[in-house]
Amino acid sequence: MNVRLVLTFALSTLAYGCAGEGTTQNVDIEEDPKADASKAVNVGAGDTVNVTLTTSGSSRAITVDCGVDSDPDVSGLVFTVAAPDLKVTATSSPARDGYWRWAGDLAAGKHVLTIKGKTGGATCKVTSGAVVTASCAATSAFHSANTDHTHYRVTSTPPGWESFPASGNHWGSWAAWDTVYTKPVERPFMIHDMEHGGIVLSYNCSSPDESSDCKQAASDLEALYKEFGKVRVIVTPDPKQPTRYAARAWRWGFQSDCFDHAGMKAFMTAHFRHGREDIDASPPLPYDPTTTNVPCQDLMAAPDSCN
Repeated sequence: MNVRLVLTFALSTLAYGCAGEGTTQNVDIEEDPKADASKAVNVGAGDTVNVTLTTSGSSRAITVDCGVDSDPDVSGLVFTVAAPDLKVTATSSPARDGYWRWAGDLAAGKHVLTIKGKTGGATCKVTSGAVVTASCAATSAFHSANTDHTHYRVTSTPPGWESFPASGNHWGSWAAWDTVYTKPVERPFMIHDMEHGGIVLSYNCSSPDESSDCKQAASDLEALYKEFGKVRVIVTPDPKQPTRYAARAWRWGFQSDCFDHAGMKAFMTAHFRHGREDIDASPPLPYDPTTTNVPCQDLMAAPDSCN
C-alpha cells in the first residue's frame, strides 16, 4: 500500500486564547505507513478540530497529546474524542485530560475523528503512526479528567465515575498489595489502590474459571505482575470492563482485547508510584476486598478508625 501524507489546516492561525468563541479547525491527514505524521493544533474550551484520516488500509496508532501536568490533582485541557469508524463514542471514551490514544486497523477510505475542547486550553500534537507492537495492534490509552478523591463509607456508591474508572471517589481502604485475586475486587477499593501509586491489572471475567480465555488472561497478567517485580500491584477479574485486558494507575488507563505484553509493561513502568499518595503498605486491618464484609463501614487506613 502506497499512501502519502499531507496535513492542511482550514484555520492555521487559531489561538486557544479565543477558544470560548467555539472556532473550528479541519485537518486532513493522508497516511504514510512507513512514517509518523503529526501536527500542532491549538484547542480551547468550545473549539472543535475535525481530523480526516485517509488510508488505503493499515494498522495505525492515533494520538492526541496535549500535555499532562505532573501534579495528579491538576487538570489541563479536557476534551472529548468521537470517531464512528474507530467505534469511539462518548460512552466508550468520555472526556479526557491531556492525552488520548487509539490503535487498530483502519479500512481503506476516509475516517473522521472529532476533538472538542471542554475546559482549559493547550497546544495539542495530533499524530498518526504505524503500530509497532506486532503481538497486539488493537489498544487504547487515556488520561482521566476525574480528580475526585473523597472517601465514602463502604457499600455506598461514590459519585462521578467514568464507565471504566481509573480515578475518582472511593471507599476508605484498599485491596492488599502483591495479590492475585480470583474474584473481582470491589471497584471502590481498587481505585484506592491506584490513589496510593499502585497498578491494577484486570481482565473482564468473573473468575479465571469462567472460560479457557479467562484462564489464559489471568495467567498472562499474573506472569506480567511477577515479571514487573513490584509489591504495589494487584491482579483481579473485572467483569464490568469493556475489553479483555486492562491496566490502570491513578488517572491513567490502558485497554486491549489481546495481550500486549510490551505495551502493558511500558504502561506500568511509566505510571507506577504516581498516585496522589505514595503508600507501600497493605491495609492494617485484614479483610476481603472482593466483598463488602469489612470490620466497619467507615474502614480507613488506621485501625482506630473502626473504634
